[in-house]
Amino acid sequence: MKSKQAAKGPGFKKSLPSYLGLAPFFALFIMFILVPMAQGIAASFTDWSTRSRNALNFVGLDNYIYLLTSGSSSSRRFLASLKNLLIYVPVTVAIGLTISLILALVVQQFQKRAYRFFRGAFFVPTVLPLFLCTGIWQWFMNSDVGIIASNLAKIGIGRNIIWTQMPGYAIALCVIIDVWHAVGFNFVILSAGIQDIPKDYYDAAEIDGASTFQQMRSITLPLLEPILFFVITYAFISALQVYDIPWILTNDTNLNSVGGPGQVMLFPVMEMVRNIYSGDASGLGRATAEGVMLMFLIMIVTVIQFRLRKKNT
Repeated sequence: MKSKQAAKGPGFKKSLPSYLGLAPFFALFIMFILVPMAQGIAASFTDWSTRSRNALNFVGLDNYIYLLTSGSSSSRRFLASLKNLLIYVPVTVAIGLTISLILALVVQQFQKRAYRFFRGAFFVPTVLPLFLCTGIWQWFMNSDVGIIASNLAKIGIGRNIIWTQMPGYAIALCVIIDVWHAVGFNFVILSAGIQDIPKDYYDAAEIDGASTFQQMRSITLPLLEPILFFVITYAFISALQVYDIPWILTNDTNLNSVGGPGQVMLFPVMEMVRNIYSGDASGLGRATAEGVMLMFLIMIVTVIQFRLRKKNT
């Protein structure tokens, strides 16, 4: 027994500097992530509102039941936001990642100077604030003077309509802005992953007579899988939390107008913010309940992605 304890002692002392080095991270993680998360989950079971911040009463699952089944205006708005999210997320992720991957594969064939130029050019929208990106596209898609909207109208797309007020067009505009803003980030990550693939594999494939498509299918995509998994997971998590773009596009002094006419551009985070500032009874409690449901939705999607990756590997 003494020999075992003695063997454990030096091991712990040797690892102590590493534990101490990680301690600040875990302290901050607990303070700013776990504690607020626990407080938010607890608040979702109360009637917390801006009217009575200090007098919280436990209401059980009332906030969740109210949002999902009551048929009230808040319930209809929240369910509409989830419906919009289910359309927006897969479309945005699929289009954004496809464009990023194609750009990374094409630009990879350029000479170093051209490669560096395009890498910087594609990354420019990513470093711009989202409100600026949204403002640029609002001008582009203005039905009267927008350079893109006016040209699309000439071929019969979006003629005499306001893009932010029609269901299909509103979601399409959100997708365009999000993809334009995020494609540079995904492009840089994927491009770096492609550069890390040893050139020897491609040389051997060329000797065997493999075409460019065959090399991409048998070498590039399989070896790029860990990078693709990261980019896809990050893209899903970001898309599920969409807020800035639709909020700016439908900004109005009336909180009930958030999301545009018929809530064509309403998403869960927007509805959370509206509930917080609406002043309704249990408004903060319902907002935290919406946040908890969104959190679990993100966790479920992430777990499914990890399971699928584990199954395929």
